[in-house]
Amino acid sequence: MKKEIGSIFPLNDQQISSAEDKCASFAEGRIYYSLCREALHDIALSLADTNKCVLIPAYTCQTVITPFEEAGWKCQYYSIHTSLRVDVSHLLQLVDSYHPSLVVVHPYFGMDLTAEERLAFGTIHNNGAKVVLDLTQCIFSEQDTSFADYVVGSYRKWFPIPDGGFLIKTEAAKNIIQPEQENVEFVERELAAMYLRGQYFGNGELRTKDISIRLSKSADNVAENNIRPHKMSQVAYNLLQKEDKIRNQQARKENFQFLFEHIHDNDKITKVCSSLDNLTSAPLYFTIYVQDRNALQSELIKDAIYAPVIWPVEDENILINDEVIYIYEHLLAIPCDQRYDVVDMQRIIEIIRRY
Repeated sequence: MKKEIGSIFPLNDQQISSAEDKCASFAEGRIYYSLCREALHDIALSLADTNKCVLIPAYTCQTVITPFEEAGWKCQYYSIHTSLRVDVSHLLQLVDSYHPSLVVVHPYFGMDLTAEERLAFGTIHNNGAKVVLDLTQCIFSEQDTSFADYVVGSYRKWFPIPDGGFLIKTEAAKNIIQPEQENVEFVERELAAMYLRGQYFGNGELRTKDISIRLSKSADNVAENNIRPHKMSQVAYNLLQKEDKIRNQQARKENFQFLFEHIHDNDKITKVCSSLDNLTSAPLYFTIYVQDRNALQSELIKDAIYAPVIWPVEDENILINDEVIYIYEHLLAIPCDQRYDVVDMQRIIEIIRRY
């Protein structure tokens, strides 16, 4: 069976039982959520006495939008360039027009905010609106975050854990409390999906793989129907403590660099990150713009490589201009995480060259 690249992280019996047997104490300084969207939900509820208008980057995940909509907020969207940099002039224009209570910002795929972006969000912060910095795609960022009132992120995109997100305990977040209950049904389904994915890698049975995928999708349905905040599960936190985070970062950067150096822009493919200097922290994925994304995805799948679309459009209100539409229609995320090495990256490169 050919080695799969991408998709669900696997777990084995020993990893799960070891994590269930121990109870590591949760570290101070953070509120630990089952999902990052639950942190956004609590932030929205904590600001219920404001005008409840939030500015969100037009290139985002629906799970960022939904917590605010469910809390009765009005969502407005500011433009993102195809370089995945903030359109600062459009952002400041919307701040002047809508006087939002809250502004959300994502640094994308290992590219920390530029000095211009930090200055803009610092100005917004100083003028009274609160800023949410979502580090989900730059989880290892070491950049100064003093311009942000809230700092959130998702661990589960980076590690073989069933759930896990965080909210740093800043002054603005002092009245937000740690949820007490775990999201038991969601975690059990995700653990089962990850276990079966590990079994599939051992036995190669497609039925095992299919059940794993269905379980993971059913877990997502549980999450979508249960926005109430939950505590990160103990088993996920225990698994997280076992992770070699230094190696994680090194592997991702090495894989990213190898892809960057061997994938060349042409009339069909363009790298999103134009210079390695722009990669300032470990990347979540290596991203490219593809003229015919479906065709390349299909070719990759034939070789057991699963490159996701980040993100599908669920609300067309985010499609505010041609640049944003282009991002959603052409960006493809290539897995480059710690499960893989340059041999795996070479497989990806060979298919992209044939495309």
